[in-house]
Amino acid sequence: MGKLDNYTEEEWHVVASIPQLVGATMASAGYSGLVGSGKELFATVRSMMGAKETYANNALITAIIPDPEAAKEAMSEASDQRKQFINKIKEAQVNSKEGLAKLVLDDCRKAVSIVESKETEAVVNDYKTWVLNIAETVANTAKEGGFLGFGGEQFSDNEQKLFGELKQVFQ
Repeated sequence: MGKLDNYTEEEWHVVASIPQLVGATMASAGYSGLVGSGKELFATVRSMMGAKETYANNALITAIIPDPEAAKEAMSEASDQRKQFINKIKEAQVNSKEGLAKLVLDDCRKAVSIVESKETEAVVNDYKTWVLNIAETVANTAKEGGFLGFGGEQFSDNEQKLFGELKQVFQ
């Protein structure tokens, strides 16, 4: 399956961007400080790349995962996705973490609807599980609300709330 064989360009953008958007939104749900936020962003990348092995037989997921051998193309695609999402944020006049979460949750619903209309149940279930695993991994990567690594909570209330909303979409 090529990336766009079963999808329009717009559908593919929605479906392919969700894993990164969910990771970034989960990272922004709490404040982990500079180091913690960096860890959470790397957790998104690690979770995505780890799926190459875990979901090797899922053509949809393997098509979404950037190919390390084609770094220039992957960077270009990531840049295009980022620009499209930034424009979407501006159009929706998002100016808060809650607004960002709502926008991403709406895109998650669209992505699930698109994937369910085009893929087998097994592929859909893998996609949903993968995205939820990314969110959970990011949420558990760094503590929120601590000082210099002391105190704080591993899975903050804001992250738990967002994760609960994601579970409603993806289960």
